[in-house]
Amino acid sequence: MLCGALFALVGCAVSDPGIAVDDDITTFAVATWSAGGDVRSRVEVDGPDGPWLVTDWEAPEAIHSANLLGLLPGTEWTARAVTEDGESSNDIPFSTGALPPEVPGFSTTGTPGWEGYLLTAFIGDPSVVVILDEAGRVVWYRQAKTGERVLRVRLRPDGSGLRYAEIEPVEITEKSALIEVDWGGQETSRIGVDKFHHDFADAEGGGAACLVTDIRPGRSGADVLGDSIVIVEEDGTQTPVWSSWDVWDVPADSSMEKHSWTHANAIDNDPVGGGYWLGLRDLSTIAQVLPDGSVGTLIGGDDSSYAFPESTDLPKFQHQFQMLEGGVLMFDDRDPTTGEDSRLLELNLDDSAMTATAAWTWHHDPTFSIYALGDVDRAADGSTLGVYSSAGVIVDLSPEGEVRWELGTELAVGIPYVVRLSELPGVQRVR
Repeated sequence: MLCGALFALVGCAVSDPGIAVDDDITTFAVATWSAGGDVRSRVEVDGPDGPWLVTDWEAPEAIHSANLLGLLPGTEWTARAVTEDGESSNDIPFSTGALPPEVPGFSTTGTPGWEGYLLTAFIGDPSVVVILDEAGRVVWYRQAKTGERVLRVRLRPDGSGLRYAEIEPVEITEKSALIEVDWGGQETSRIGVDKFHHDFADAEGGGAACLVTDIRPGRSGADVLGDSIVIVEEDGTQTPVWSSWDVWDVPADSSMEKHSWTHANAIDNDPVGGGYWLGLRDLSTIAQVLPDGSVGTLIGGDDSSYAFPESTDLPKFQHQFQMLEGGVLMFDDRDPTTGEDSRLLELNLDDSAMTATAAWTWHHDPTFSIYALGDVDRAADGSTLGVYSSAGVIVDLSPEGEVRWELGTELAVGIPYVVRLSELPGVQRVR
């Protein structure tokens, strides 16, 4: 039954939705509608080729509002409000706008073998925070401050927008910040974090565990760059909970002039141990940081908990990683000063024998020597995403290691770490 404009006159179950496309983020819209009775209602959106997305069901009440996330730019759409018992409004047409020129150009080849979204950014000047669908199409964007890099993007804990790291190009800057924005792109929080760099993970209670440079005098008296983990609460409170200085002895020849000592570059939550997994580039180590601040398992490096066979081509200068059941997958940058090929590397970790063996490696063709960042993500079906950050390339590999799809940005535009989502908050794609 179509009610639409007759809602107020005859007491129909649902009204036509009002659709407001955002002026700044032209792929984002908000739907509002009225519903009577005691049944749930939602909005359905169709694209040129048929059904595209539906919002979550809303509990019975008079007035409703829902975010429409995941819309493509420059597209004609229709939306309708429906009730769970089959009532429907009229179809209401609306259009999303074109992407602004600040969003860098890129190209894709092949067909993706997964469904969902990537939270990431294009690193240029300015950097642009983006959400891409599995085909590489931009469905949300926001420009960062000119001259600053965005290296990590995550959902806000309540799903009401995004939280990202806005990093000054110099790692020991005092101007880096943890930013939160709503889906309309409005900044809701900006917390300056002194010497914040590279990455952050979600912390208990809604805060963020941030990587922060920890500068102290070394053995010679010269300043040395170590690393710490600082918990940044939503109210801006900042509490250091771990430091490399409390775990390892600094080498005698370390100094700020020789880059950093530990060079932390990646942090992930550890759901098993309750703390964090921490990537330390210049130690070629992935370290388990326990809730009490002590270090548990070490993977790689001079103090590795696991022994490697003598023939193993050991990890070197790795960046992001993913802990697997019985192993670890990492983006192994290798040494860019010697032109070594960067690779995706999976290690099997035998906790009985305490040995680590290479289970799988993959090199891009043509090869890349990645000097900064790099990320990996393994899906449940065994397929893998690889992010060649400084080259501006993402590859989607089948479980057999075949390239199914690839994205490449225009010259001098990088791609930092990524977060893969199956759905965006409050909506489901119709696939």
